[in-house]
Amino acid sequence: MKKLILLTGMLLMMMAKTAFATPVAPKNEAIDQISPPQIEKLINKSITKQPTNDIVATKIETIDTVATSEIPATINKPTNSAAPQLEPIKSMSTSEIRETIKQSTTYIFEGIKGRELTLSLWAGQLSAELYTPSGENMGVIDKRDNQWVGKLPESGIYRVRVVPKGETSSFVLERDFNAKWTYRPDRIIPIAFGETEGRIKLKMSGYQVQPLTIQGKRGQTMTVTASNKNVDVAIESPSGTLLDQGEGQTFAQLPESGVYRILVVANRPIKPSIKVSLQ
Repeated sequence: MKKLILLTGMLLMMMAKTAFATPVAPKNEAIDQISPPQIEKLINKSITKQPTNDIVATKIETIDTVATSEIPATINKPTNSAAPQLEPIKSMSTSEIRETIKQSTTYIFEGIKGRELTLSLWAGQLSAELYTPSGENMGVIDKRDNQWVGKLPESGIYRVRVVPKGETSSFVLERDFNAKWTYRPDRIIPIAFGETEGRIKLKMSGYQVQPLTIQGKRGQTMTVTASNKNVDVAIESPSGTLLDQGEGQTFAQLPESGVYRILVVANRPIKPSIKVSLQ
């Protein structure tokens, strides 16, 4: 009986040991037979067969990188289309305009059909174009042909477009009805040797411009004074630039050496005395 109990206990102990023992993994002969180069090939193949979502994400990342690199080039790329610069439009409310402009400027005034108009440009390096209310070009006023005279063909708003010939231009533009300006021949202002000023007496009828010439040197200051303030005077450089103008008096520092023109303008009969000094 004792032997039977002992054998039974030994049998139970052997069964428990077998049940709790660590199982041994069976040997995979197929894996052991694969060479290292074949293993690397299989790994690369598995990487190539990645999920579709991963491929899409990779492509999006590449596109974002390219787009980001092109942003500065797109911003810095010059555009051919520039915003058009609008020309100023001003009312010609008085019969005379004295201004300095840097760009083409249009002046408007009201005209009545049949009235005779005289537009005179008696100072300044520029041109002026006259347009009717319907847009017809009536003519051009410039240094060579300094005035336009004619009858207005229609009633309405007329336009005078003034175009400077340099970066800036000062000018005097006269508008008169039933008046015609005339230019008189140039006259030389006599200055005695060693003297710094000269005088000349003029006899002018209405609507006349009398040019006076005088030799000047760069850096000098020229002062022009009329005995009567009812005349306008202006100083024009040898290159044709209007330096300054005023009623009865004007002055300017000379920018170059050469022959200067002093323009004396009278809109009524007058006998002024003109004095010019150089310092």
